[in-house]
Amino acid sequence: MNLTYPFIITSILYAALGLRYWRTHWHNGGQQAKPASRGNFLLLAPILLHTLLIYQTLFGSNGFNLGFSNAVSTIAWLTVLIYWIASFRFNLEGLQALVLPIAAGCVLLPAMFPETHTLPYAGLPAFRIHLLISMLAYSLFTIAALHAMLMALIERRLHHGSPPLMLANLPPLLTMETLLFQIIGVGFVLLTLSL
Repeated sequence: MNLTYPFIITSILYAALGLRYWRTHWHNGGQQAKPASRGNFLLLAPILLHTLLIYQTLFGSNGFNLGFSNAVSTIAWLTVLIYWIASFRFNLEGLQALVLPIAAGCVLLPAMFPETHTLPYAGLPAFRIHLLISMLAYSLFTIAALHAMLMALIERRLHHGSPPLMLANLPPLLTMETLLFQIIGVGFVLLTLSL
């Protein structure tokens, strides 16, 4: 089987679930479903498939392959994973409707732009652990920065009248703020471990 088929299947699953979140969230007039809805469990399939694809592209036959497309795909996977885990505690359907279509595009990047940036010393277990922890930490801080920009946009629009429907149907700012501090906390711990 060609390696591009799993990338396409994962992208289709992300896009279909993103459309599902978009339609159920906005057709309910912004009424969000309770946390841990059935869509959360459906999201596990593309997350697991994406995990396998990241493993295959990062740890291919040539050693540890870390290129731009792999890094972006990994950040998208981590973003979906964080929001998926947080959705069991918080109501994040509005955010998942925004994140899943982006992940659907990002998962295709390693298949469209295959890169071979094999790193020296990639065979050493300590180096792999250090690099993976560092990658996770920088990914978490990237996600936190994007999350903070979205929060700033929502907060600014709240002060200038009614926000557009897309922003009005996102989770409350306090929920997003709590999640932001948790993401930063985990990123700080991982960055400390990488040092």
